[in-house]
Amino acid sequence: MRFEPTLGVSEPTLSRLICCLTLSYSGKITHYPPLLVVIMSKSLSVTFRVPAELVESFTNAVSESGTDKTAWLIDAMRHKLSQPDDNPDNRMIALVERMETAAAALIGGKQGIPPHPYNEAVVLQVVADTIKQGLDNGRVIAQRINEAGYQTRAGKTWDKDIYSAWKRQKDTATKIAAAVCYT
Repeated sequence: MRFEPTLGVSEPTLSRLICCLTLSYSGKITHYPPLLVVIMSKSLSVTFRVPAELVESFTNAVSESGTDKTAWLIDAMRHKLSQPDDNPDNRMIALVERMETAAAALIGGKQGIPPHPYNEAVVLQVVADTIKQGLDNGRVIAQRINEAGYQTRAGKTWDKDIYSAWKRQKDTATKIAAAVCYT
C-alpha cells in the first residue's frame, strides 16, 4: 500500500521543495537523489548533498555560529520561511539587538536626517549663496541645505519638491530675493 504524504498549509515552501515524494506504508524510505525523506510524527527528516562549492562556506558558518549543522540549517530555514525562532534565548538576543539599534538611532538622530533643526535665517543664507553661484536648481539647493545640516520645518531631509513648496510659501520668495541682493 502506498500513500502520498500531505504537508500542512503552513508549509508551502517545503511542499514545493519535496514534490512527488512517495513513501511506502511500511515506513521504508523511497530515495529521490539528492533527497532522502522520512516522515516521523510531525517532524521531517531531510538528507541532501551540499554542493562542493558551498562546503567550505557552510562549514565555516556552522563553526562561527557555535551550533551544530542541524540547528544552523533549521535557523536558515526559519529565516527563509520568515518564521520566528522558537528558542527563547535567540528571540531575546534578537530583541536586544533591535533595542540597541533603536537606542542608537535615538542618540544619534534618525539616519539620513540632517542633525540641525530648521533655522530660516541659515536656510535663506544657504539658498542665497547657492543662487549667487549660478545654481538656481531646486535639487541642487535642497542638496546644499542638507549638506549644511538643516532639516525642514517638519524635521525631514530637503528634496526638490519640499524646497519648491517652501519657496512658494507666503513671502519666502521675497526673503530669498532680499538675501541674494544684500549678501
